[in-house]
Amino acid sequence: IMVLAGDTLPIDVYCHIPIMCEDRSLPYAYVPSKADLGAAAGSKRPTCVIMIKPHEEYQETYDECLEEVEALPLPL
Repeated sequence: IMVLAGDTLPIDVYCHIPIMCEDRSLPYAYVPSKADLGAAAGSKRPTCVIMIKPHEEYQETYDECLEEVEALPLPL
């Protein structure tokens, strides 16, 4: 699951990532803030993109998140 911060400027920094995700059928979602995304990833720095990969330790939680992200409408 790719998570992208919506307040990343310039957009050229990561505008290729949604296209790559769609080409590879990888789910992705946007969150409003790169500061919040960085904090959620355990970093003190703002982060524009993170990738969440499945792992046996948190597979059930990952599956729930994947289901929620796949239910989101595609961005325009």
